[in-house]
Amino acid sequence: MVTILTEPAYSESMWCRALYQSLTERLRQKRISFCEMYDTVPVNSEAVFIIAADYNWIKATLTELNLSGIKPILICNQAETILGCNYSCVCSDITGSMKYLLNNLKADGKTRVALYGVNTSSISDIGRVDGLFAQKDGVIDSMRVFVNDGSLQNCYRKFSAESDNFDAVICFNDFAAVSLIRRLEADGEGGKLSRLKILSCCQTKISSCYRDRIISINMNLEQYGKAAVFIYEKLKAHPYISQMTLNVSWNSEQSTSPTSSPISLKSARNTDRIYSDKELNEMITAERILEIDSATDKTVIACLCSGKSVTEIAAACFLTESGVKYRIKRIIEKCRISDKAELISIVKRYLPDYGKNP
Repeated sequence: MVTILTEPAYSESMWCRALYQSLTERLRQKRISFCEMYDTVPVNSEAVFIIAADYNWIKATLTELNLSGIKPILICNQAETILGCNYSCVCSDITGSMKYLLNNLKADGKTRVALYGVNTSSISDIGRVDGLFAQKDGVIDSMRVFVNDGSLQNCYRKFSAESDNFDAVICFNDFAAVSLIRRLEADGEGGKLSRLKILSCCQTKISSCYRDRIISINMNLEQYGKAAVFIYEKLKAHPYISQMTLNVSWNSEQSTSPTSSPISLKSARNTDRIYSDKELNEMITAERILEIDSATDKTVIACLCSGKSVTEIAAACFLTESGVKYRIKRIIEKCRISDKAELISIVKRYLPDYGKNP
C-alpha cells in the first residue's frame, strides 16, 4: 500500500483535486492500493506521494519524512532544487513552459508584461516567476510582479495604478484572471481590456465563461499522476536510483530505515492567506457549480436564477415539489454554501450566461 499525503489547505482547490484524480486513477489502473492522509504516514506504507503547493508546508513535511528515512514523491509545480530535501518530483517544465508563454506574447507584439495575482506562499508561483524572469531577456522589454497578498482587490488596485505601462498580463491562475476582467469591466475600462492580452495559467471551468477575454494555458495536470506512478515503479524496480524528477510541459492547451510507529507531521502547518479572500472563495464556489453534471440539477439552478418558484421548477423538471426542494438542498451542500440566495447571487455575479436557457 502507498500513502497519498495532501496539504490540508490545498486539498479543496481545483488544482489539488485534478492532481489527486490523476494520481488515484493511475494507481487503480496499476492495481496499487492506497490510502489518503493529512498528518500521519502508516508504518507499512511502501511509498509516500505528496500533493501540495505551500512552500512552508512542503518544506516542513519533506524534512520530517526525511528524518524518518522516507524519500517521498512530490507532485507540485516547482523548481527542482528549491527545497534542499531528499525527494523525487513531478513538476512543470518551468523553463520550457515559461519560454512558451513569453514567445506567445512576443509573436503577438506584446512585450510589456504584468505578472498578476502571484502568491508568494506558493512554491508553484515562485517557480514560475523565477522561470519568467530567467527567460525574458531578448524577448520581453519589461516585466512587473503584482502580488496577491490575500486580497485580489488589493492586487487590482496596485495594477490599476500602473496598467497603462503594460500590453499583456500573465495571470497566475484563472481566478485571478476572472477577477481582473470583472474589475476592469466594472471600472469602465473596456478599451484597456481590449488592448491587453491576458494569459492565464491553469484551465478551470470558470475560464470557459470568459473565453473571449482569456487565453487559458493547459498545464496538463492529468499527466502528473502517470508520471508520479512511473517514478514509483522505477524506484521500486531499481533501488540504486536515489531520486528522479520528471517535468511536464504546458501547451495552449532506495532503501530506508523502517519506523516502529506512524509518522506524525506536527510541524506541517499552512498559513496561506489567499484562501481567506472572499472573492476567491466565491469563484471557487462558481467552479463547483460548473462541476455539477446532472442535467436536472443544472435546470433547477437555471430556473432559480430566472426567478421561478418551486412549483414552476417542479413542472419544468417533471419533479414533485419535495423533489425540487431535495435537489436544491443537495446542490447547496455540494457547493458548500449557506442557502439558495447565495447560490443565485454567485451564479449571477460570475456565470452570467448560466440561467439564459432554463
